Amino acid sequence: NGNDNKKFKGDRPPCSPSRVLHLRKIPSDVTEAEVISLGLPFGKVTNLLMLKGKSQAFLEMASEEAAVTMVNYYTPVTPHLRSQPVFIQYSNHRELKTDNLPNQASAQAALQAVSAGQSASLALPGAPTSEGTVLPGQSPVLRIIIENLFYPVTLEVLHQIFSKFGAVLKIITFTKNNQFQALLQYADPLNAHYAKMALDGQNIYNACCTLRIDFSKLTSLNVKYNNDKSRDFTRLDLPTGDGQPSLEPPMAAAFGE
Repeated sequence: NGNDNKKFKGDRPPCSPSRVLHLRKIPSDVTEAEVISLGLPFGKVTNLLMLKGKSQAFLEMASEEAAVTMVNYYTPVTPHLRSQPVFIQYSNHRELKTDNLPNQASAQAALQAVSAGQSASLALPGAPTSEGTVLPGQSPVLRIIIENLFYPVTLEVLHQIFSKFGAVLKIITFTKNNQFQALLQYADPLNAHYAKMALDGQNIYNACCTLRIDFSKLTSLNVKYNNDKSRDFTRLDLPTGDGQPSLEPPMAAAFGE
C-alpha cells in the first residue's frame, strides 16, 4: 500500500551504519532460520526480532563491519525469501534489547541452533538434504569450466545463475587451455554444495555452454579489481584495474588444479 512507501521514503533520512539491520516486506510465513540465513554469510548473527504482523524483522550482527558488508552486498542484489523481494536498511537502533519481550523463545532457539554449527538446518528451502552431505573442510569455492561456448558467458550471467543458491561473494573468470573458466566463491560451503549438485552438467543456453563444476582447492579468492573479468561483490571500492587479474603464486598454483 502507498502509505508504507511514503512513510519509509519521506520521513526517514538514510540511517548511519549500525550492526542492527531493519528488514521490510518479509513474507508472513517465513521462519526465523530463513531470516537468519540472510545474515549468516557475512558473519555471526547475535539477535533477531520478528515483527510478523508488520512483515518486518530486525537482525543484529556481531559487528558493524559485518552489517555494512551485508548491506553493500544486498544493495545491488535484492535478496528474496520464499520468492518475495526483501528490503534491508540500517536500523536506528544500535543494539536489540529483547530480553523481556514475549515470543522471543523461537528466535533464540533458532540463533542457538545456528551458533551450535547446525547450519545444515538452514539449507535452502526445497533443496534436497538427503543426497550427500557437506564434507568437513569442503571449499565454498567452485571451479567452473564452460564447454561448447557458442555464446559469450559474462560474469553477470554467472552471478545471476549461481545467486539462486546463496550469496555469491566473488567471481574470477579467465581462459586456460582454450577453455573459458571461472572461480566462484560462496559465503558458505553448503551453498556451493547445492549449486554443484543442481548445475553440474546443465546448459546455460539451449544445447550449448555446458557447465562442468568441481570444488576448488582454494578456500578463498583474492580479487584485486572489479571489472568484467573479476568482481568482489562485498567490496564496492576496488579499482577497475586493467583487465585480467594478476595471479598471486598460490592462486596461480590453484588454477592448475
